[in-house]
Amino acid sequence: MYCLSREIQRGSFPNVERLAALLEVSKRTVYRYLELLRDDFGAPLAFDRERGGYCFTEPWDFPFPELTEGEVLSLFILVNVLKQFAGTPLESAFQSLRKKLERFFPGPFGDASPRLDMMLSPFVTVLRPQVEVGEVFGLLFEAIRKRKRISLTYRSLSSGEVTTRKVEPYHLYNFEGVWYLCGFCLLRKEIRDFALDRIVGVTVLPEEEFDIPADFDPQEYLSRAFRMFRGETCKIVVRFDPYQARWIRERIWHPTQKITELDDGGLLFEVEANPEEVTRWIIGYGSHAEIVSPPSLREAVKEELRKTLSQYTD
Repeated sequence: MYCLSREIQRGSFPNVERLAALLEVSKRTVYRYLELLRDDFGAPLAFDRERGGYCFTEPWDFPFPELTEGEVLSLFILVNVLKQFAGTPLESAFQSLRKKLERFFPGPFGDASPRLDMMLSPFVTVLRPQVEVGEVFGLLFEAIRKRKRISLTYRSLSSGEVTTRKVEPYHLYNFEGVWYLCGFCLLRKEIRDFALDRIVGVTVLPEEEFDIPADFDPQEYLSRAFRMFRGETCKIVVRFDPYQARWIRERIWHPTQKITELDDGGLLFEVEANPEEVTRWIIGYGSHAEIVSPPSLREAVKEELRKTLSQYTD
């Protein structure tokens, strides 16, 4: 409607055929828009027979709502968050959406956009796979939508082994710029996560339907992980010194975390999570973090640090 009224405002006397081509709709739709513009929006619309097109008989502006600064910012963030779909079949759809938003909201996506780019990065891609996953993403998305099993050929990161198994695909999610599929693996008899860039091949099985369990909540499932790792969990307690404690207490690292303040300004960080990922996280803090329990994990970290130190011993 806005684009149609703007074209008429230009004074070029567009006809129905021209408006249909501009808006990429049928002539019937254009007639309906013109009727709405005249009857519902009160536009002084007329057809000039001499010019063979439509015009406004007096100055008139489309009653478009003014956006607040917060609403402009929200639109900008929305479009930038959608950038994480680059390289997927949804990319073209979101590019089309942006073009339409630019038509309807020329301000937020015109002069203001470069300034917002300099002030704000709503989404930062930390990693990007070297393998294009667009085709795989499209097949998986369609299988999830239609509730069809897939035959998945997958290369394991840890062993390098390539296996083929049937999977009931549940959900696609993005973590640090990398797309993953979570679904029920009929080979392992449990829900597994698969990185799309390590999928060697995928075939949708049109004759094999499935139902996602009613109690499966993708957000709850994802929240169980400490970063990416799920699997077996245990209670882990870590002591952070006063220096590092300032940053630790500012974040919610996991839904199960508990923080106990210590007299020296440090803290005890308790979490129920998979030990492997927590260990990597803790080692990254060096001497500012110490695993208190469980004893087995404490010993495993000590051994890992000994191996690391040996690499720097001349």
